[in-house]
Amino acid sequence: MKLIYSEDHRGHAGAMEMRYDEMIPMSECPERMDAIMGGLAAAGFDDVVPPAAHGLDVVHQIHDPAFVSFLQRCYPLWEEEFGPGGFATAYTFGMRGMDQVPNGSVHSMLSCYTFDVCAPFVKGTWPAINAAKDIALTGVDLMQAGESSVFSVCRPAGHHASQDLAGGYCYLNNAAIAAQAHLNAGAKRVALLDIDYHHGNGTQRIFYERDDVLFLSLHCRPQDEYPFLMGYDTEVGAGPGKGYNVNLPMPRGTGYDDWSKALQLAHERIKAYAPDVLVVSLGVDTYKDDPVGGFVLQTADYIDVGSRIALLGLPTHFIMEGGYAMDALGQNVANLIGGFSKMAAGAGGQ
Repeated sequence: MKLIYSEDHRGHAGAMEMRYDEMIPMSECPERMDAIMGGLAAAGFDDVVPPAAHGLDVVHQIHDPAFVSFLQRCYPLWEEEFGPGGFATAYTFGMRGMDQVPNGSVHSMLSCYTFDVCAPFVKGTWPAINAAKDIALTGVDLMQAGESSVFSVCRPAGHHASQDLAGGYCYLNNAAIAAQAHLNAGAKRVALLDIDYHHGNGTQRIFYERDDVLFLSLHCRPQDEYPFLMGYDTEVGAGPGKGYNVNLPMPRGTGYDDWSKALQLAHERIKAYAPDVLVVSLGVDTYKDDPVGGFVLQTADYIDVGSRIALLGLPTHFIMEGGYAMDALGQNVANLIGGFSKMAAGAGGQ
């Protein structure tokens, strides 16, 4: 399987995040990619492809152009006010009863276009965001050229980003952008399976009223975990999208026996939908020792996860999302991709 990867993510580093009652270095750090790429290489996945440059046309199909402009301009505007160094983050957040139209102040933009304190900006943030988008779109290009499965190793992640909001380490929604690009390239229906520990609230919001993308999310229930306000099983889509949003929330402490049952339910819904392409938001923060997770999957379980995804027999585009247990991160990702590849090869080769 080809891996699409760029070193351009490294400049997105050095910021802090608020974790409940303390300010700490971000768990979402460049070293995550070192662990992932190292684990994949050790498992024999070393066909690494650099991303091709893409414009913003597909991005603007998913995200508000004013929001995208903000992502590009945020840190330069911050530097104009405070000078070089440090990191930009919001002081307030738009809410009911407040005028949420941004003015020329970077503070108003941060307030309007971010929804939590886990989307900071440093000088290298936009180059990393832009590269991650290119990594996702290059994966689509490779599948159009004949690859039946690819892995876009994106950083930063994207599934918490909606049309006009960044948060949860996410800025542009790489998986949603990839799904749209697959549709643009001729797919009639795309299934987007999110297996990250956290609900893909941004992806849900983007596709909630559409029937050309079936969104399925396996995650910790909102009563227990971030993002707290979305991810209930009663959220099934609206308008033309009614019935095309599938949430499978589970309580903290869920192990693989119960988690795999949810995956089987997702499998059945995907088969019934009969998509042309499967996009997988691949998070391994479901691991038992993940510092921002609460499930208890074991490293060996990810082999079976990959195998089960391969049994769908679909062209499959993996997009990297979360996973922060550094000691096991590379092995967990490699196990999932390895399980998928072995099963796909046995089923006729993907």
